Order: sequence, then C-alpha cells, then structure tokens
Amino acid sequence: MIDRPLDAISYADLEALVRSDRGEGRTLDFKVALSTGDHKGTRDFLADVTAFANTDGGDIVIGIAEDDNGNAGSIVGIARDGLDERLRGLEDQLRTLVDPRVPDFRTHIVDCPDGRVVVVMRVGSSLIAPHRVAFDKSSRFYRRASRANFEMSTAEIRQAFAAAADMPKQLRDLHRRAVTITDGTDMPVRLLDRPAAILTIAPLAVLREPRDIAVTCDYAVFPPRVGHPNFVVGLDGVIVHAPVEEAARGTRAWSINQRRGYVDFAWTLGHEKDGTRFVWPANLEDHLFGTARSTLARLGTYGIGGPWTAMVSVKGLHGYQLYLDDDQLSASAWQDSAFLGDIIDDRLSEETFLPILEGFWRLFGENRADYRG
Repeated sequence: MIDRPLDAISYADLEALVRSDRGEGRTLDFKVALSTGDHKGTRDFLADVTAFANTDGGDIVIGIAEDDNGNAGSIVGIARDGLDERLRGLEDQLRTLVDPRVPDFRTHIVDCPDGRVVVVMRVGSSLIAPHRVAFDKSSRFYRRASRANFEMSTAEIRQAFAAAADMPKQLRDLHRRAVTITDGTDMPVRLLDRPAAILTIAPLAVLREPRDIAVTCDYAVFPPRVGHPNFVVGLDGVIVHAPVEEAARGTRAWSINQRRGYVDFAWTLGHEKDGTRFVWPANLEDHLFGTARSTLARLGTYGIGGPWTAMVSVKGLHGYQLYLDDDQLSASAWQDSAFLGDIIDDRLSEETFLPILEGFWRLFGENRADYRG
C-alpha cells in the first residue's frame, strides 16, 4: 500500500515508486491497463479486489508497467476518455458479483504530465470477510500472499469465516487489557489514581498477520504530555513512561509499543485542588489526534499500514467535573468508566475522533457543540 492518504497521492508519489524500484507485495499490485471487461478481465479484477479485502487490504495501481523483476518500471498511464464510465462498470461488477459487498473500495485519479492518468484503487481490509466471487457459474474465495492472489482452500475459507466472526471481540480484548493494566498489574509502573484516557491504535490486520517487530527505545512512540521519558524493555515490547511521582506512587502517562505491531497509551486527564476535582477537556482533545498521527508515522517505518482502528476508554471519572469556559464547571460525572467507541479509518483523520470527544462531554452532562461550535 502506498503510505499516503488516498486523496493525497500525487504524481510525485508514483515517481517515487519507480525511483525506488518498489515491488508488488501483499498490499500493492501494479497493472499496466484497466480491466477490459471480458471474461478473463472481469475474473481477474474481482479476484484482485476480494483478495485484498480478504487479507490486509491494499492498493491496485493502474497505469504502471512492471520491469522484469515485478517492480515498478515506468509510469505509462491510461487514457482518460471514457474512464468514468469504465470505472462505474467495475463498481457495478463489485456490487453484483461479490458477496457480501466489499465495504471499503475507493478510487483516486492522478493526472500525468502527458495528459494520461493513473488510477489508484484502494481496498480496505474487511471486517466482514471472506468475500465470495460469484461469476461464471462458480463461487470462489481469494486471498493475497506475497505478489499474487491464490484461491482459498476449504480449510482457509472455514478459518476466515471463524476469524471474521471473532475479530471485533479480539480487537476489543487487546484494548481491554490496556485498560486493566493501568493499575500496575504486570507493569513496571502504575497510572496515578486520577481520571485517565486509554487509547489503543492498531492496524486491522494485527490479528491476521503475525508480527514480531524489534521495537527499540529510539523508535518508540511517546505517550502524551511526557518530556523526559523513562524506558523499560519488556517481553512484549518497549514501555515509555513519565517519571514516577513518588508521593503518589504512580506515573501520569505511559505507552506500550507492542512487538505485535500496535501501541497502547494511557494518560491522566484531571486533578484535585482545594477540594475540587476537575478534568480539563484539552487533556483529551489536544492529544488524541496528535498521538494517532505519531503512531501511524512510526509504525509505517516498520512497513505497517492501514486501515487502522483506534479504541478509546476513560476511567476514574466519578465525582469529577469538566472544566468549561469562563471558569465554569459541569455537573459531577456519575459514571466512573466508559468505552467511548472505536474508529476504523485508513488514516485516522482528526474528524473521525469527533464522536469520541462528543461522548466524553456527555459523561459530564454537557453538549460539546455548545462550547466548541
């Protein structure tokens, strides 16, 4: 997959593929031309899209010729004439010949200097896989491996159905463990007994593709609000935490850079002063997106790409008030802990976190729009 948001891919990015001899792989495929719509072209197109959806997702780049080694050799482009109609035809094939319908299929057109174009088709890893190609009086399931598509065996199909049914629960189980260990269980430090946010960011493929990344302290993602971190190397990865506050016997923030290819974060949100216990909204709002952006960039250096999921919980809120504008405080929160939701997106853009933030304000009986517009 090209390590850029789909709508931001430019001609310079395509030139970089050629310049670096980027090869096809598990999440990237090159085509010199668009599917012709004949029997073989239709079958191959449907196999390409469903194989990516059934595995880790990926990009199909149409208009790049491969060299003899299967790497990006040159940008040849395709004609723009009639392109919109041809793309609609391909989307019709996906609607009528694939079951269930692939939920995340998008196209982006990149203009070439000679007037031709390159089409980038991005297929997201699907939570409702496996997807079946029902074409030419047959039903086939495909998966992506290395540089090619393969028809799935009966055992692989059964395994894919079982994995799809269990994937949402398994992803949330990863996050629940991060929530549980904030009390210091199986950790070198515990989080301070204050309101806290817990964030897990992982590629959707984290459960499908076994990884064992050699995470180092130099390439670990820091937790929010930590200027002078401490590092602890553990069995599962690298833990980065703020200095321990000895009087309170805890730290205000930590991150766990997991060798499996995802990152957990926890950080405090509130404080008690002169008998008043309050939470600053900015301690959540100012850090969610920035932390996500840093995580995606750092995991990208290990060759890990989206689509991504972000899961957010809060704990320790009971009896705390939200600090509003003009020194006003909200009512006290009566709910102590809450799962604020999960996000699935190919880049975890800032706007995707809005439902999370709105839910956070509702825990204090407030409507975020009344204060943030």
